[in-house]
This record gives sequence, C-alpha cells and structure tokens, in this order.
Amino acid sequence: MNKYTVSIIGAGIMGSGIARNLANAGYSPKLYARNPEKIRKLETLGCTIHENPSEAAHEADLVVLCLTEDSILKKEVFDSGLLESKPRIVLDCGTTSLPMTHLLAKECAARNIRFYDCPMTGSKNAAVDGQILFMIGATKKDTEDLRFFLEICGKDTVYCETIGSGQKVKLALNMIQAGIFQVYMEGFSLAQNSGLDPEILKTVLLQSAAKSGIAEFKFPFVFSGNYETHFSLKNMRKDVYHAMELAQTKGTSLPLCKNLPAIYDSGMNAGFAEKDFCSLNEVTAKIRPPKSEHP
Repeated sequence: MNKYTVSIIGAGIMGSGIARNLANAGYSPKLYARNPEKIRKLETLGCTIHENPSEAAHEADLVVLCLTEDSILKKEVFDSGLLESKPRIVLDCGTTSLPMTHLLAKECAARNIRFYDCPMTGSKNAAVDGQILFMIGATKKDTEDLRFFLEICGKDTVYCETIGSGQKVKLALNMIQAGIFQVYMEGFSLAQNSGLDPEILKTVLLQSAAKSGIAEFKFPFVFSGNYETHFSLKNMRKDVYHAMELAQTKGTSLPLCKNLPAIYDSGMNAGFAEKDFCSLNEVTAKIRPPKSEHP
C-alpha cells in the first residue's frame, strides 16, 4: 500500500513531535500551525508548512487534529472550511468536549469522511520519542489502516470501541492526574507548615506505595522551580472543566475532585496559564528551590 498523505493541523508541542516521527519514517507531513515560524526547522525533514488548515488538508488521506480546545477546533476546522477539502479520514488527537466530538462526527459523516476521536497522553518528550499512548474511539478492526500512524507515533493504542469513548477515557485520566498532583501539593503544604523539610517527605513518597508516574516526572520540576511546559496549566484546566461537565450530565458525584476547577482558576489568575501545570506549586505548596537554582 502506498504511504498515506498525512496532514497535521496544530503542529505545536505534540503535533510537531508527531510530524518529526512521521517524517523520520519516510512520510512527508503537511503542516499547519498558528505560528509557522516555530516549526520552520521541520521543513528540513521533508515537511511542508501551509498557510491555512484547508490548504494543509487538501488531498490528504489522513488529517490529524492536534488542537487544544473547542473554540480553536471550531475556528481551524469548521470556520476554515477544512472539511470541504474532503480528506478521507479525520483523527482528533486533542482533548475535546463530548458535544464537540459528536458534532465533528456528525459533520464528517455528512461528507462521507471517516472520523475518530483519538486523544493522546504523554508529554512533549513522548511525542518526540514516539511514545504517545492513544485512546481511540473505535475498534482495532475498524482502524487497521491507521496502524501505521499509531505505531510510528505511539507506544500503544487502547481501543475504546465507540466514537466519544476515547474522549471519556481521556477526561477521566486527566482529572485523576490533576487530582493526584493536587494531593501531593497539599501533603507538602502540611509537611512544610508543620516544620518538616519537604525533601524528607519527597524521599519517603518516592519509596512508598504513594509513588506514581506523576511524582517521578513532576517532582524534579517542582523542587527546582522549573515550570517548563510539558502540559500547560491552561490545558489541564480546560480538561478538568470538561470532566466536571461530563460528571454533571451523568449524575456522577466527585467529592474529592469537585474543587479542582477553582484551584486551576487560581493558577490562571496567578499568571501561570502557559506554564506546566506543576506550576500550581506556586499557589499551593510553594516549595522553594535553592536561590541559585530558581529561574
């Protein structure tokens, strides 16, 4: 089978990593980014950069959406006329609300375009290294022809059977990750306020049943005061709000996580929107690195 023509709409932190892996595998992705100057170096790998989403999607077999929120997706997909370019398949790899996901599915179906929600998890490092975990709202059989993309760009794919189910899994996952991180921050607050060096608690946490991937990945950044963006606070806030909306529509009680929206609002109000979500340290635990290491 000939290689698919792949278009990536939203070649940002995750999309540019995906583009790099596809290019290294012999594909020539067609890219659109709101700030094209940030991805010019990808042209040296054989990628082409286009001025608008519709142009990038023209004659594409597979359009991969890596957009951050519903309003941007509306602008770059619906308002731009992207769907009128009639790609064969649209794969939404962003974290999108359920209503927008179903609208996308409906509009694609009306144009005989195959659509799947396929949110991903993993940091920008995972995107660069081809170690993304995909959660696709489809069966393995239905998406056999997309295996090349999923295997080049990811470490595994979880097949969630039906459209929208990938997004449901992702919203639950991100709510859990946000909740875990907040519990750690509150634990450090308790330790510090009782006169304990937070380094001592960190040492214990990382050798106990309370250890997690979040702890291992985020603690070095928190304790050094380095909030380099791997997953932005504003995007985690957006996902937390979507999770709360889903919980409300399904009548689900979330006694521990229900306060996460207000906590993330405080991070936004403190000016950390574009920083990694672990910057919430600055408004919760306030762990301070040695002065020589503070950015």
